[in-house]
Parts: sequence; structure tokens; C-alpha cells
Amino acid sequence: MSSNAGSFSFDRKDLSRFLFDLYDYEPRFLRKLISARPYVCPFEDIVRHIPRNARVLDVGCGNGALIAILLASGRIREGIGCDVHEGALASARKAAARTGPGQKVSFRQIHGFEELPDDRFDVVTMVDVLHHVPETDRAQAIAEAVKRVGPDGIFLFKDMVEKPYWRRLAHNIDDLIFSGEWVKQVKTADVEAQVGNAGFELIESLCIPRIFYGNTLRIFRRL
Repeated sequence: MSSNAGSFSFDRKDLSRFLFDLYDYEPRFLRKLISARPYVCPFEDIVRHIPRNARVLDVGCGNGALIAILLASGRIREGIGCDVHEGALASARKAAARTGPGQKVSFRQIHGFEELPDDRFDVVTMVDVLHHVPETDRAQAIAEAVKRVGPDGIFLFKDMVEKPYWRRLAHNIDDLIFSGEWVKQVKTADVEAQVGNAGFELIESLCIPRIFYGNTLRIFRRL
């Protein structure tokens, strides 16, 4: 797959191949998991909401797959990824260096959401993060994330669906197997209310099914 912004393909099969090739330094099982993400996570719907030449903060970036895709597609001019796991961040740094050498991209370990960079960004993303956060801490996580969104900026929130039950169950089993957690789904209505009260307008609301799974995507713009 070409890294030229004009020819970069967001076809799921092509994205999967891109990630499989990019993360060839990871153990094969993990490499397979990373490359399977485009079949579950709607990267193409996420990326189209990120303006070109944007400055992006990815909250809970994991191994940096989203930032790598943004770099390879020529979508961003600067990116910062934050996560609690240093091992994942080390992988993210390597992937970014191979995808966009010389680009302004960095990754930081945080121990709490209050440690997010004290700056303002064109786009702040939180993708498949909140359901791993204890319910008592979720409001703070959202509050800290939206504080980093600049004037007219975008807060992009993606998580797992609350219903139907069988899709919800599929996600729970997946998380139990791969992360050892029996998670509690995020109440999307609560997220919408909190972000709206923080001075944002909900500009797009999507429910995107993938195989056995379901994704809820919300796009907010700061008023």
C-alpha cells in the first residue's frame, strides 16, 4: 500500500495488510490482532472526520495504529498519542517512525487523564478507551479529553454499542479473552450530555456494525 495521501486505500483488506506489514516486529499473534482491527474498528469513518493538516491528540492510543494510518494517508501535520502502557507506546513509536519519518509525532506515558498534554488540538480522539476506565472515573476522563480541544475543534468518541445484547456480549467476551476484563459498556447518552454541557455540538451520530460487533461513533464540535 502506498503512503501517498492521494492513493492510500481505506479498504478494510488493504488497511489490514498495511498494519500487518507495518507491525512485523511484533510477535505473530499480536501482529495478527493488530491487523484484524480494521474488520472491527471503522477507521475509514474515523479518518474522514479529521481535517487535513490537523493537529491531533489520541487519548489511549495503544500501539499507535490510528496515528500510523493518519500519517500514512498524509492526514495530519502533528500527532501526540498518550497511553498508560509503556510497552504499547514503544511499539507505537516504532510504527510512527517507519510510517512518517521526520513528522512531528510523539507518544507519552500517562498515569491519569489529568496528565494529558496541557495544550489545545484541532482534534482529540478517544477510540475504544472509555469502556476500560472504571465507571467512577469516566466523567473525569471525558472532561480532561474535551478540555484539550481547541476553538472550533473536534472531539471524536468511539466505543462499543450498548445494544443489541448479542453484539454487546460479543464485545464482552472479546475483552475478557484479550484483556482479561469483563467490561461494562459506556452509556453513550451520558457522554453526549456531558460533552454537550461542556460547550460542544453533536454533529454526527453513527452506529456501525462489524461482523459480530457494533461501534458507536460520535463527532462533536466545540461551539
